[in-house]
Parts: sequence; structure tokens; C-alpha cells
Amino acid sequence: MKNDIRLTYPLWMMAFIAVLGVFALGINSPTTEFIHNETKTSISYEVAGFEALLVFGSLLLYLILLIVFSVKVKQYNKNNPQQKISMISIRPPEYLEADEGMTHITRRAVQKVYTFYSWALPALAIIVIIFPLPRLAIIYAILGLAFAQYWIYYAEIRKHFKGAEE
Repeated sequence: MKNDIRLTYPLWMMAFIAVLGVFALGINSPTTEFIHNETKTSISYEVAGFEALLVFGSLLLYLILLIVFSVKVKQYNKNNPQQKISMISIRPPEYLEADEGMTHITRRAVQKVYTFYSWALPALAIIVIIFPLPRLAIIYAILGLAFAQYWIYYAEIRKHFKGAEE
């Protein structure tokens, strides 16, 4: 179970979220100019060197991560034909329900995530309503919530797997 992609899936998602955060920094930094007059309508983006490096570097890293992740999922599906996972499924593949014990562990982890969101989302909404935050700060807050969700889930699942390995 140590090499089970469903156990490492939250780590993959945290990596994707981190790369998305770098991409957001690069894409939100350019100067945008909107021109609309009688003769033309256009939008132009002026991206400086560092921001361009962030945008294109994060896109490249994202694609590399996606390729490696796809290969890992295909390897998992080849080795576990009875428990195949889909990359485009609505149901998250980290739900480990191979038996009654795993169903219980998954339920506990999901309950902790739900509890986190039950206070984090209203708190974030209040902060955004009260304080005039820039768009990038709100994006990072949302990405932070998503990252925390996967971290909470992974920590709970990992705790049970560590106990089983010892």
C-alpha cells in the first residue's frame, strides 16, 4: 500500500496547487491595457522578463508534472486492474475503500476536511468582505484552502499507514 497512487494523490494535488500559485503570480503581474475606440478594440499584456519566466516556467513544470502523474496512474491501473482509477472521475481517487477499515479511515479524513472547510470558508468570506484585498491575495487564499484540504487528508491517511507499517 506504500506505493499506492491513491495514498500519494494528495501530494500530487498539492504540487499542482503550488505550481498554480507560481503561475498566478506571474500572470497577475503584467500590465494590461484595454483599447477601445472608433477604429479598433484590443487588449495588450506587457509581461516583464521575470513574470514571463514565472508564467512559462510554471506552465512547463505543470505539464511535466501532469505527464509524470499520468504515467504513474497508468502504471497503477496496469498493476491493479480490479481497482482502476480515472484521472477525470468526479469521485476523488484518494478514497481508499478497499475494505471496511479503509472506509473508516477515509471517512475520518474526509470528516476532518469537512470540519476545516466549515470554519475556513466562512472566515475567508468575512475577511474578503471586510478588507479590500487584491485579487492575487484572494487567489492565494483559495489555493491555500485547497492546499490545506489535501494536507489534512494526507496527514490523517498517512498517520494510519505509518501505524500499519511499524
